Amino acid sequence: MIENFKEKIESAANLYKSGNLTKCEVATKDLINLNPNVSFLHNLLGMVYSAQNRIDESIESYKKGIKIDPNNAIIYNNLGIIYYNKIKKGDNFDENIEKAEELYKKAIKLNSKIPQSYSNLGNLYNLISKDDKAIKYHKLSIDINPKYYFSYLNIANSYIAIGNFKEAKKNLDLAININPNFTFAHRLLSRITKYKKGDKHLLQLKKIYKQIESHNNIDKMNLAFALGKANEDVRNFKESFSYFQTANSINKSKINFNLQKEKDNFNEIKKTFNESLFNKYKKKGIENFSPIFIVGMPRSGTTLIEQIIASHSQVFGADETEFIPSLINKYFEKKNINLFLQGVFEFNTNNLNKIAEEYLSRMKSISNDSIRTTDKLPENFLNIGLIKLIFPKAKIVHCHRNPKDNIFSIYKNHFPGNKITYVNDLNDAVEYYNLYYDLMKFWNSLLPNYILNIKYENLVKNTKLEVEKLLTYCNLKWENSCLEFYKNKRPIKTASDVQVRSKIYNSSIDFWKNYEKFLNKYYDKLKI
Repeated sequence: MIENFKEKIESAANLYKSGNLTKCEVATKDLINLNPNVSFLHNLLGMVYSAQNRIDESIESYKKGIKIDPNNAIIYNNLGIIYYNKIKKGDNFDENIEKAEELYKKAIKLNSKIPQSYSNLGNLYNLISKDDKAIKYHKLSIDINPKYYFSYLNIANSYIAIGNFKEAKKNLDLAININPNFTFAHRLLSRITKYKKGDKHLLQLKKIYKQIESHNNIDKMNLAFALGKANEDVRNFKESFSYFQTANSINKSKINFNLQKEKDNFNEIKKTFNESLFNKYKKKGIENFSPIFIVGMPRSGTTLIEQIIASHSQVFGADETEFIPSLINKYFEKKNINLFLQGVFEFNTNNLNKIAEEYLSRMKSISNDSIRTTDKLPENFLNIGLIKLIFPKAKIVHCHRNPKDNIFSIYKNHFPGNKITYVNDLNDAVEYYNLYYDLMKFWNSLLPNYILNIKYENLVKNTKLEVEKLLTYCNLKWENSCLEFYKNKRPIKTASDVQVRSKIYNSSIDFWKNYEKFLNKYYDKLKI
């Protein structure tokens, strides 16, 4: 009887490992009904709920498991992951950092031989830019289990964030030596490698790609992005484009992009924000603070601009924070912000001040009390109207570049978490770019002299002049360090983390022309 029960537990666990979450949920619940005092089952159910993004149910299951077995280190670790993911979304930032850290440390205290807990704590420190601590805990994870290849990937991410590509490559090579089919490591390695014809890693990528099972979509996608990048380096653009198409096609199958919904949202923004609205809410935000928001499309130069500004002695570069989107969700109850501001829903105008204060509090917790801060979430171009209401003296730096270069650069990069839903289809990307371009014309017309528009190509050709213009707009005195931004070792965690460690270069200008014959049929629909 006991052996039969153990076999059923093992079968349920195998359903989870194979990704069959619905069957695993049913099987695990049946087993819990038979014996509700097995902490492993509550942990398994919590993992199923987490994978289905049923977060409250996941937390409840983990807590039940802990109540049964307060010394179960794995459950504390898994509960820590829940709060870690909440931090990434910007929810209750300080509180969730504290919870995740406490849970990971509790797991380590209960069982110091589980490498995942150390590595997860390292990922937490990496997320909040405590990179020395991140590297320390990743190393501890490796010490405990040198065969746990995820730790090498995680520490490589930390090294890339601070620009230490040599150590990153060394650790990715170690991960691949342990598991040659570890495609996440291959994709990351491709980003920091400049390939030449006959390159050993390029040949390895091709070999693994041929061997991979057709149904193994995630691995195939990772390798296709890597092969797209590698073939681009060796100027085999036809093959490169084919791989990028495959990678994006796989990723698109996991994403739901609704163009009409986007059009409705953009139209609603333009319908909501006008001169009378700004007069209605005048003096409801915080007047005496001028955060710097850097906005635009992804891959438009936002990371470079932040690196330049953050090289100033008075500025802390916060990278891409989810603070504004998460505060919108919090104070507008995840409903349409535009309907609140239009008066369709009841809205307490004092909430604008609360949003501003909470934003400042969150930024203060990560910025070492710096005098000025940058927030480089590109999609905040959607929220320029709200930013103007809560921070009337905020600085908005809008980065833009040749749309044909911009769109293709988005298309050939993998964005983790699938938060950017239009990237995997060139038709969708062009349509979205048209919406963005139109909205930026609207903001510039409605708020003249509020936004500084910087064109990437001008920054490349006349760097000193454009940097002077940028610092003057931000009310910052000239510092030579802003021209030597590539020497700044601050952590960078975006798709441009490799490029901004170099001096400004012009090789990316008009790079799309290498793929012109593949792209023209899409670009005919650009409305600029």
